[in-house]
Amino acid sequence: MVGVSGLHLTLNGQTWFPRSVVIRGFVATAAYLQASLPGTYTGRVNYGPAELAAAAAFGADTLRFQVSQPSLDPQSPLYDAAYSASVTAAIKQARAAGFVVMISMQDETNSGETGFNPFATAETVRDWDALTATFGADRGVLFELYNEPRPAKSDANWQLWANGGTNTAANASDPVAVGMQPLVARLRGKGSQNVMVVDGLGIGRTLDGAPTIADPLGRVVYAVHPYQRGSADESNWDTDFGIPSTKMPVWADEWSAGFGSDIGLGSLTNYQVAVDLINYLRNHQIPLGGGAFDVPGVMTQTVPGWVPTDYDGSTPSSPVGNSGQLVHTLFITNYGRALTAADGL
Repeated sequence: MVGVSGLHLTLNGQTWFPRSVVIRGFVATAAYLQASLPGTYTGRVNYGPAELAAAAAFGADTLRFQVSQPSLDPQSPLYDAAYSASVTAAIKQARAAGFVVMISMQDETNSGETGFNPFATAETVRDWDALTATFGADRGVLFELYNEPRPAKSDANWQLWANGGTNTAANASDPVAVGMQPLVARLRGKGSQNVMVVDGLGIGRTLDGAPTIADPLGRVVYAVHPYQRGSADESNWDTDFGIPSTKMPVWADEWSAGFGSDIGLGSLTNYQVAVDLINYLRNHQIPLGGGAFDVPGVMTQTVPGWVPTDYDGSTPSSPVGNSGQLVHTLFITNYGRALTAADGL
């Protein structure tokens, strides 16, 4: 059973630092992935016992399933009953294999949506009502209520994030934002026993200024996605998640650091900032979640195969690779030591 005690997650009553990776192959329907995201489709068609065994060998004890908000909602034109059934079956298979599972609600282009809503909406609520009916009593399933709210941090946006209200963003298909506080209260009222995970603002970059979400069960965790986004600047880490981690339980539940990637190292010519980030998180007792395990080139080189990506062969003139080996080393040592650049090879 997963819980929260003070600033940390617990597993069966003991302090727990999860070792999670993303399963991205269920972020949209198979048809959408095949047509629009072939790398992710590779993950979808290879999900099964071999992949679950590979994730365990990688050191993961938790799988973060990205799921499509519109394709789960019977009121959406993108609803797909077969997709919904496949999500339920995949999660149950992972639980039967011994993994903790996080369900991460996605409402963006990758999930089949034509745009995105900056905050949770009534559609989010409908999906969580249904998921609570299926998984609400399973303390080994965590609910990440809304992936990467996009607005930048501000007092007004934090209030929308927490309590809901009218959303004035020009690209919002639903102008009414649902706050994390009423959503948590609603799901508790429907019997959910699960740990709730709430993402920070700025596409999940920051928890600076985040209001505390009240929960009668005391099972709320605050998530950041500390991607480098092409920058070696470490000066914001204290503000964005280090200082918040002294006040609330924080989980960096999605991260990778690929050269040439917009959300990774971009045009940087070395990966020292990736090593520094892992050590910073470890020193601040913030657990880490690796990125997609089932998409070639992120945590793993090939699918199937699932060998960790690394930075072997990377040079300043030809930077290549990603952070799979770093994350693998962190996991198999169970956060037991600081990492060095050599651990990324």
